Amino acid sequence: MANRPQGNQGRSMIGPSDRLIEEFRACPRDPTQAIDTRLRFMLQTFLQHYRETAGNDDNHGAVKFCYAASIWYYRILENILSQEKGRLGLRHTSVFLELDLFQRSLVACCLEITISSKSLPYEFPLLLQVLTLAPYHFIKVIELVLRAEKCLPRAVVKHLAQSEEKVLECLAWTSDSPLWEAIRANEGSLPTCQQVMPPEKLEGSNTTDVQPDRTRPEDMSVEFSFGAEPSSSTDPQHPSAERLQRTNSLHLFARKVYMLMGKRLSELCSTLRVSEELRLKIWTCFEHSLVQYTELMVDRHLDQLLMCAIYLMSKITNVEMPFKHIMNCYKSQPLASRIVCKDVLISGTDEEMLLTGNNNNGDPVALFPTPDSPSLHYPGPSQEKRGNLILFYNQIYTEKMHHFAEQFDPASGGDTPPLSPYPSLPIPNPPPITETPANREEEDKEELEDEDGPPAQRLRVNGESAWQRRLRNVANSRVARGDRDQPST
Repeated sequence: MANRPQGNQGRSMIGPSDRLIEEFRACPRDPTQAIDTRLRFMLQTFLQHYRETAGNDDNHGAVKFCYAASIWYYRILENILSQEKGRLGLRHTSVFLELDLFQRSLVACCLEITISSKSLPYEFPLLLQVLTLAPYHFIKVIELVLRAEKCLPRAVVKHLAQSEEKVLECLAWTSDSPLWEAIRANEGSLPTCQQVMPPEKLEGSNTTDVQPDRTRPEDMSVEFSFGAEPSSSTDPQHPSAERLQRTNSLHLFARKVYMLMGKRLSELCSTLRVSEELRLKIWTCFEHSLVQYTELMVDRHLDQLLMCAIYLMSKITNVEMPFKHIMNCYKSQPLASRIVCKDVLISGTDEEMLLTGNNNNGDPVALFPTPDSPSLHYPGPSQEKRGNLILFYNQIYTEKMHHFAEQFDPASGGDTPPLSPYPSLPIPNPPPITETPANREEEDKEELEDEDGPPAQRLRVNGESAWQRRLRNVANSRVARGDRDQPST
């Protein structure tokens, strides 16, 4: 990379702030060199790929993109550390600064912010391929970033939210994803909705009658997301501690999955005019497929299982709803992809190996690439057999799910399985209305948009912004002028 731009006093304009430098020095091992080396390597990797893709015509612009990503990285890192340190009451934050996976995910997210804000020709998840970062790990940092940085442009926030949805719906479920390692640690299945959702976030739940689950992570945090354990009461080398950390990470992922799919099912049911009773039965069927037959999701899409559940439960309960009608309604939804209905894996993946970690001979195998190995998250065609969604339903889905669904048949005469709790969907708040003085001049704005990075905060003196100081000066001038105009006694 080119040399960093220098300020008036020879100090680099891009790098950690004085406060962040102090945080680094407070650690038992100063992480400054490791952080700088990692950041430079990842930016150089992106820069090299960008040059090869765009040619050498825009070399200056590519370097500026890396500068912008560096600004975002140090700023957001400082905000996250401040929040985590205050929340946990830590003396230092070395456990987070030395967590390579968290740091690499944060750098990737800051590059993704720059790509989105500068409209670079990098469609998600191309950057993750370039940096050999698993999508399952990448999305762990998105909520942390959005919570720590309130000045992101609205378009960037939307881009990150859509990227997270892509990971949740399909990219995290590829056969080489680290998600399967976490699922194996959870006895080979995804947690249920009730296990991962706080009681107050379930439809119709009475929180006074529900005992809180002490093992359920209540909030997105670095240690729950990436396996860091700052508490001295838990030995991270102990197998049970390692399993708990991995389970917490899986629970946070599952919570996001259920929230996303609960929203999508509600939207589809509204379009299809599905009754409330049938909606809950469909949800129960969908959750059962994820928990009891998690292997159905290998190299597939969550929406594929959702549409199959809609058709199967409608058929079992004698509700006329052709599969093509369900797919047409799905295609009418915002951001829906037609390929979800046309291109479905039928066979070609060893699902048993993913859930057990053993090959056909019972021997353990290495399923997941290391950070230095080539990315496998977007494999090309091999010996796979693919077809449309109806073919998948007939050949794969019904074989797994028909027995469970038959219990909801009104003519079965047996006991009906209990309905699974449905996630309570948040009601979006209207955007706040803010008023600004019409005669405020440009230099009096408290926030200025920097060309290559996040908004730079104007200096505040004694807790006052430039605009507040100006108002106070005007008021003082009027008082002084009024005193001069008063008749002398």
